Amino acid sequence: MKKKADMVIKIGGMDIDVFFIPGDGEAFGDFTYLQCQIRVDNRLEGAALVDTLIHEVFHAIYAMGKLKNKAQSEDELEEQEERVVSVMATYLTQVLRDNPHLVRWINKNLL
Repeated sequence: MKKKADMVIKIGGMDIDVFFIPGDGEAFGDFTYLQCQIRVDNRLEGAALVDTLIHEVFHAIYAMGKLKNKAQSEDELEEQEERVVSVMATYLTQVLRDNPHLVRWINKNLL
C-alpha cells in the first residue's frame, strides 16, 4: 500500500507528493520526476526546512520547465539565466497561488 503524502503541491500540471522522512545523512531533500515526489529530512526546522522544500520545488520546476540548456557564449549564458529566472518566477507564482496550504505552512515554519 502506498504511503499517504504529508502534503501535495501542484506544480505546472502535476501533483507532487511531499514526504517528510528521516534523513539519510547525504542530502536534506530530493525530487524524483518519475515518482512525482519530493522528500525532505524531517529533522529540519524553521527557515532550513522551508529553504529545503523550496529548493526541491525549484528542482521540480527545472525538470518540468525543461530548463536544462547548453549555452556557449556569454550572451547565450545571459539569455539562459533570464529564461531560467523567468520560468522559475512564473512557476513559483503558480505554486503559491494553487497551494494556499503551502503558503500557510511556509508562514507557520518561518514565524
